Amino acid sequence: MEAALRAFVRHRADYRCEYCRLHEGDADYLAFHVDHVIAKQHGGTDDPDALCYACSECNWAKGPNLARHLDGNFYPLFNPRRQNWKRHFRWEITTLVGKTKTGIVTIYVLNINAPSRVSLRENLLFEGRFPPDE
Repeated sequence: MEAALRAFVRHRADYRCEYCRLHEGDADYLAFHVDHVIAKQHGGTDDPDALCYACSECNWAKGPNLARHLDGNFYPLFNPRRQNWKRHFRWEITTLVGKTKTGIVTIYVLNINAPSRVSLRENLLFEGRFPPDE
């Protein structure tokens, strides 16, 4: 992937993970990745409209997943290129809560509320750097 495309995706995301909203400046120990919203093995492409910016925690947990089984049905994971973040998620202090089935399954698959991740957000809250300004 070309550096210019990576820079475009990073800038478009305002340097934040498009799933958990963590700013790259608040994640000294984490690398951020350009993520294929739909993995190439499932037909994803390098088109800018098929890419998002993701912290390594979200990207590694997501892998090639597209959906998750919940309540007897499959629900798609959140797609930052096609869906509005605020429609699917809200913050309860430092815990991310799903407002829709898509939000709920995305939080679960990406392990967004793992204790270490909530702890990082608690530290950022204490420092006045959380929640993100939207």
